[in-house]
Amino acid sequence: MTLSWIRIQAACKEAITNMDLDECVGCKPFLTRVQVSQLLQEQYHLRLTHLKTLSGYDGQNFRVQARPVQSDISAQEGDEGPSTTYILKISNSALSRNLQQIKDATRLMEFLNGKGFSCPRPIPDRYGKVCRLVTFQNLILNESGDKISINKKELDTFAVRLLSFLPGVNLDDLSVVPSHIFEEVGEMLGRIHNAWEKFDMNLKAMDEFAHSFFWTIYNAPRVTTILDVVTDPYRKRICRETLDAFNSEVIPNIDELQHGFLHADFNDTNILVNTASDTSNVHIVGFLDFDDNHYGPTLWDIGLTLMYILQCKTPDRHIAARLYLRGYQKHRQMTHLERSCLYYCAAVRFVQSLLLNLRYKESSSDTFVLSTQARDWDAFEEMWASGRAECYKKWQFTL
Repeated sequence: MTLSWIRIQAACKEAITNMDLDECVGCKPFLTRVQVSQLLQEQYHLRLTHLKTLSGYDGQNFRVQARPVQSDISAQEGDEGPSTTYILKISNSALSRNLQQIKDATRLMEFLNGKGFSCPRPIPDRYGKVCRLVTFQNLILNESGDKISINKKELDTFAVRLLSFLPGVNLDDLSVVPSHIFEEVGEMLGRIHNAWEKFDMNLKAMDEFAHSFFWTIYNAPRVTTILDVVTDPYRKRICRETLDAFNSEVIPNIDELQHGFLHADFNDTNILVNTASDTSNVHIVGFLDFDDNHYGPTLWDIGLTLMYILQCKTPDRHIAARLYLRGYQKHRQMTHLERSCLYYCAAVRFVQSLLLNLRYKESSSDTFVLSTQARDWDAFEEMWASGRAECYKKWQFTL
């Protein structure tokens, strides 16, 4: 029988340069249930008992239940004993080239976990490593229909991590987000930024990632090249206006902004809350997804999260923004320059997200990336039409 995966001992040393969306889409992992089961058994001494495929933009995420393998006999079907739930993350091969960034992001996650934050904890493999490169055979290369592989390579190499599972529901899954949650989101982000100020590491890999990965706000101006994915003339015009404003109001001031480690994807799909019949008892219970971590202006994180707050399911998005910003500033004060640039950072993230997701849909059969497009356009159009002064007035946010 042909092995479905081959363990790689050394990291690929090729740096990521000028990565684009098509490259990431074409490098998406393609693991089957059989390969996941084999990976867990060989690398983690775990026997798979249940698997659920989760959404993943450019990687594969699985919720797995597994129990320890004590011996060859205990690895047979029908074993008794408790199972533990984990999250198995498979990064796409393009991002996996910068394995050090993935390792550094995992260290940032471990650091917060050690400081009492409710975030995943990496599980070491049988060799004591929390992240490694593994080469897999593409078993669905010639499949068709829903099982078709976007990745056309016969073999490809991906970074693999196993994480602890956090219970809760995504904030985006709530039919209406209780208003007090927005203040909690701001407080949590402020606390994360403060905690990471005490963490130190070599920034080389993080810096490479920050300036090459198309989803970082550093690279938001690059979406100018795909403006034609927007067919509506008005929407295309305001997208261009936003990019021009960001280039003139923010880019020249980057060096003057406060810098730190960034979560870079602190949004409603990565924030977990509990469930309760009384919405006043709903609170944040954890947060996920450190894949996009890098070093840069902390304003990137504040503006990015503000953008997602504005498109949340809430009766009044301006109250939501007001509460979010109030929560953040309970823990960190923003400079005059940051306050001046915030509007443009949130707006450019709208444009970046809208355009990249439209472009992604052209190259992929995944539909979840378009699930919030209507809300995003509505929130962005209202924000841009209102202008900075009017928005800041509604958010009670002064320069």
